[in-house]
Amino acid sequence: MGGSDFLEELEERLEKLLKGKKRESHSGPARQRHDENAAENQLRAGFKALGLKEQALSSLPKGAPEKLVLAWWLRQQTTVPLRWVSERLKMGHYTRVTQALSRMERHPARKLKHLRQRLERALPSEQLNVRRNGKMSQF
Repeated sequence: MGGSDFLEELEERLEKLLKGKKRESHSGPARQRHDENAAENQLRAGFKALGLKEQALSSLPKGAPEKLVLAWWLRQQTTVPLRWVSERLKMGHYTRVTQALSRMERHPARKLKHLRQRLERALPSEQLNVRRNGKMSQF
């Protein structure tokens, strides 16, 4: 089988094909890998925007504000499952991600608002399409 260059080329082609298409028409391992790669890219950008190192995740509490904001952001920007987000951010049970989403949408504390603003300022405007009240909007 092909090497890592071959896999990268396939993923790039898949991304081009998926652009502008309905997600329901694509399924399987290729879609999952694409979704996880997109989430990893978003996560790296989130770490950088918040000044976090990936290694710091394990030392932060499961409900740390940085983790809550990153979980909310990943779910807004990608289609990875709740379990993937909770495992990747070391948040414990996946329901913590659901709680984070609810908290960010309903009553984010001052620290959460501040962290969200740091993420938003660090990203190009085309990446800021996030769901608000069930609608896509620009922050």
